[in-house]
Amino acid sequence: MFGSEQVYLNLAFYSILPAVLIFWYVYKRDKLPEPPRVVLITFLLGIGITFPLGILIIALEGFLETLNFGLESSHFYMAFLRAAFLEETMKFFVLVFYCLHLDVFDEPMDALIYGVAASLGFAVIENWEYVLGAENLEAAKYVALLRGFSAVPLHALAGVFMGFFLMDAIFKKHNRKFFLFMALFFPVCLHGLYDLILFSGSISDYYIFILLLVFLIRAFFVFREQRNLQAVGEKNIKVIPKTSDIVFVVIVTFVILFSINYFFNYVIYR
Repeated sequence: MFGSEQVYLNLAFYSILPAVLIFWYVYKRDKLPEPPRVVLITFLLGIGITFPLGILIIALEGFLETLNFGLESSHFYMAFLRAAFLEETMKFFVLVFYCLHLDVFDEPMDALIYGVAASLGFAVIENWEYVLGAENLEAAKYVALLRGFSAVPLHALAGVFMGFFLMDAIFKKHNRKFFLFMALFFPVCLHGLYDLILFSGSISDYYIFILLLVFLIRAFFVFREQRNLQAVGEKNIKVIPKTSDIVFVVIVTFVILFSINYFFNYVIYR
């Protein structure tokens, strides 16, 4: 019907479908749905972070090469710094510099919805690149199916737990800075552990499905709890974090991951 372009339409369909299905489920958990226009903008911003990420990856690798640490060979570096830290930090910026300033962001459930929206925006582009790189249409279907049950849910879960800790950072009265830190650090660790399993030849890839299952179960109860709280109709007071606190969280997260990677490379394995 569409000639040679039909193949690309099929690839686009297989790339986008997993993210659409996951977000549809997440969106339906919200008793007070967010405006579709705002959700779409958040999703598009998640797509948009792929462009600065390309520059940041080059900059980070250049910085580490200048220091002559030789970290590029480390599975930990590839999983936690090059992939997880950079990707989750950019998603974090979408939430704290755009979503938190929205008037419609007025209850804890919103942190979960926008966290997933930003994460799945990035996941769609990443999925498209992997599916498009397949050798043929059948291989592309296989890649899309495999990633639909692995990488795409991973990104969604990272968004859920980013929102989970962020809701405490902006709606709770105590330990706001700690929860702001965890809103970035925890998703980075989850994402990094997932990638580390895949990058390491000594760990079976099947462990990623155990990891995903554990956190999917936890995410289910997180949404159920917030949905029940929505029924109560509790009034929430939002406190937007200071830019200095956000920058501090990013720096501390990077320093912790960098130090762990250095320790393993130069103390354990040297």
